[in-house]
Amino acid sequence: MGRGTSVAGGFGAMLREQRRRAGLTQEGLAELAGVSAHAISMLEAGRRRPRLSSVTRLAVALGLDAAAQGRLLSAAEGTTEGPTGGAADTPAAATTEPPGRARGASRCQLPADTRLFTGRAEEIDRLLALAREAPAGSDAGMVVISAIDGMGGVGKSALAVHAAHRMRGSFPDGQLFVDLHGHTPGLAALAAEDALDWFLRSLGVPPQLIPRDLGERAAFYRDRLAGTRTLIVLDNAVSTAQVRPLLPGTPGCLVIVTSRKRLTGLDDAHTLALDTLAPAEAAALLHRVAGPGRVPDGHPAVAELAALCGHVPLAVRISAARLRHRRALRIEDLVDELRDEHGRLDRLRDEGRNLAAVFDTSYAALPEAEQHLFRRLGLVPGPDFDAFAAAHLAGADHRTAERLLESLLDHNLLTQHVPGRYRFHDLVGLYARTLGHADGAEEAERAAALERLLDHYRYTAGEADRHLAHHGRPGPPRPAATPAGAPALPDRDRALAWMRSERDNLLAAVAVAGPRHLVDLSAALAAFLQQEGPWHQAAALHRTAAATARELGDRSGEAGALADLGRVRHALGEFQAACGLYERALAVHQELGDRSGEAGALEELGRVRYVLGELQVAAGLHERALAGYQELGDRLGQAGSLWSIGRVRHATGDYPAAADLLERALEIHQDLGDRHGEANTLWDLSRVRHATGDYAAAGSLQEQALTIMRQLGNRHGEANALWNLGRVRLTTGDAAAAAAALERALEIYLDLGKRDGEAYALKDLGRVRHATGDHAAAADLLGRALDIFRKVGQRYGAANATHDLGRVRHATGDHAAAADLFAQALAFFREVGDRQGEAEVLTSTAALAADTAGAPGAPALYRQALDLARAAHSPLDEARALEGTAHCAARAGDHAAALAALRPAVALYRRLGAAEAPAATARLRALEDGADRS
Repeated sequence: MGRGTSVAGGFGAMLREQRRRAGLTQEGLAELAGVSAHAISMLEAGRRRPRLSSVTRLAVALGLDAAAQGRLLSAAEGTTEGPTGGAADTPAAATTEPPGRARGASRCQLPADTRLFTGRAEEIDRLLALAREAPAGSDAGMVVISAIDGMGGVGKSALAVHAAHRMRGSFPDGQLFVDLHGHTPGLAALAAEDALDWFLRSLGVPPQLIPRDLGERAAFYRDRLAGTRTLIVLDNAVSTAQVRPLLPGTPGCLVIVTSRKRLTGLDDAHTLALDTLAPAEAAALLHRVAGPGRVPDGHPAVAELAALCGHVPLAVRISAARLRHRRALRIEDLVDELRDEHGRLDRLRDEGRNLAAVFDTSYAALPEAEQHLFRRLGLVPGPDFDAFAAAHLAGADHRTAERLLESLLDHNLLTQHVPGRYRFHDLVGLYARTLGHADGAEEAERAAALERLLDHYRYTAGEADRHLAHHGRPGPPRPAATPAGAPALPDRDRALAWMRSERDNLLAAVAVAGPRHLVDLSAALAAFLQQEGPWHQAAALHRTAAATARELGDRSGEAGALADLGRVRHALGEFQAACGLYERALAVHQELGDRSGEAGALEELGRVRYVLGELQVAAGLHERALAGYQELGDRLGQAGSLWSIGRVRHATGDYPAAADLLERALEIHQDLGDRHGEANTLWDLSRVRHATGDYAAAGSLQEQALTIMRQLGNRHGEANALWNLGRVRLTTGDAAAAAAALERALEIYLDLGKRDGEAYALKDLGRVRHATGDHAAAADLLGRALDIFRKVGQRYGAANATHDLGRVRHATGDHAAAADLFAQALAFFREVGDRQGEAEVLTSTAALAADTAGAPGAPALYRQALDLARAAHSPLDEARALEGTAHCAARAGDHAAALAALRPAVALYRRLGAAEAPAATARLRALEDGADRS
């Protein structure tokens, strides 16, 4: 039997069954369909091959649904109409299509793959995995869909086509492709009806049999693909509505959709958000497109060129193509051209490709409100923004701004690197900044939008500063919040988090701000930058603010900026410069009659004088500040002054007075809930406890200070606490813990650029190395510390480092150098009246004298040290002086005197838990054994 006869017979049986189900006679069907009753009789008998046009009329007359129409049409296929439309006279060869395949021959409509495809290994693997899942369908038994989205030019189509070619073998029934023209310049998006028409024709359906209704056309399409393994690539889609009618209805097929817009309506789709290329992949693509040998391997300009192209494949290809076809063009020349932001987009085009045009089509697809916000976001001076900033730019409420940002995110014109914060890709941001310069009205609106944004930054930074600053600020009140609102910053944690998120934006805003905004932003950033650094950047900001305020005639603003700059200079170890700035600020406050500002300047000036070793001057300044704060009723200011006076008393060895002052300051800070002041006071109180030998209390207080500083996110305070904790651990003999704490403190000081902190950490690490016998390392560390102390004018630190270096020289046998170093340190401590420091150096000097031949003066030096240590209430120094006295007595053969000195020394060491206790105890036992034997 010929194929035509078998098809005609099968069709006739199906037609007869459908007519009977419809309850029609042949004559009734003929009347409804416009086909003669004789023709219907011949068709049902299998004696005539049907025309497809007749089949369509019969299917409609029978009232068949789309699926049944498809089956009837399928039964009629395989016959051909002659040139005039009549039935063919010659039967076709006897063949049948394999079951489960799309009707008609297998076909591949995929565009050509490119040999230059580079990278995307992870994305390819994900798509190939989906191809393996396709036969069984998704977990819900649905057709497997992959939706690839990403910005224009990022390579979505190239990825889809490349992956489709890799998986062709998994889809033997065909690979269909259609460009939906979602963002094609000059072309409207392809309607779903037209895409279905294309696919049905591709599947062998004659045009006259394709239903006109979209629903029927989609049902016909799904029926044709049912039971097949077909790959469908829907490229450049504009919306879910455009895509949904083009999806198969049953598992077996795989659909790959590409779109610049995130198709959130495709609930069952596996989404693949395509990002720009990794730097190495972008460089590899540049080499491949430019051609062999065109760009030397390892050329330093390659990474910069790829970065200037934003690692966007289209931009990289355009640039590489210029190198390929313009042999005289060097990569350095191309980099120089693209460094110019104003002309970069114009240069990223060639004969058939234009990155700006790609962005144009993305922008044109936006609703008007999104277009307006997109243009305004181009004004953001910093790297990112949140919905509050967007609301101020757009002149909209916060919720509207959130909705518009999400829409821009879905259109892949923004990225979201962390929840709630958005940014442009570099080239998209550059494109946004090119928009909106068409007329004067637009320029005026842009200026107003930028002013609203700066007002928002100024107001919110000021609110954050209220939680971060530890001093009052003179000047006019801050502006009221704008109608678009501001984020709630109810506590220090929220304020600090906001400042950290907005840091780069605020600093960038200063660069574009007018004079008034600049002064206010500098003031609002001062406490945050003081805590976080980098201080060189803060110094530049405050210096500019001071000059600007002076030009504005804003004396209070000038004084505030001078004080802010003074605090930074202090932190940087530039103490003389800090003094000059505080003195200038003090003069302005006095001129204005600003008692609060005057007290603050006196307090800051006293702290610098303290560091410079001018202890009596510092004490006088702090006492004047305290009197001013008491007169004003400013308890926080009083606490700060009490703390500062307590530090001076500690430095002069008056430990009881220091402890009393610090405890009073601590009580006020805790009563006011000022955790930063509490931590600072705990820090200094720990130092007093350490000096008086209460090492357990010193360690506990320092741990409390460290915990608070970490909770506050105060890295400077954290480093200080770690440094002091390291000193306590060294005193109690835990060299490993001491080194760990000091090394971490050093890391933070280096990161912050705090030179005196760096020097102190180096000095005490040198003491750790000396204690463990590594004298060479100790000398190096102490030498570095001493050099920094001298450069920054930190006399106290220099004296301590000089003493410690003398101890190392003593240990290595360089007695002359040791003696000279001890003499220098002793002169300083005597000058400033530091009895504890003097006692410590005298003890070291006595030990050196005891080890020097013909130097009988050691016992007298130990006696001087002992008297000073007792006067300074320093039990550790007392124990060391006693132990030295015992050593001298033992060498002189006076065992009774040695025992009389060593026994109380050991008792003190043990009570203190000092590192010297075990060795001193062993010497005591040896002396006692010798006395017993004698």
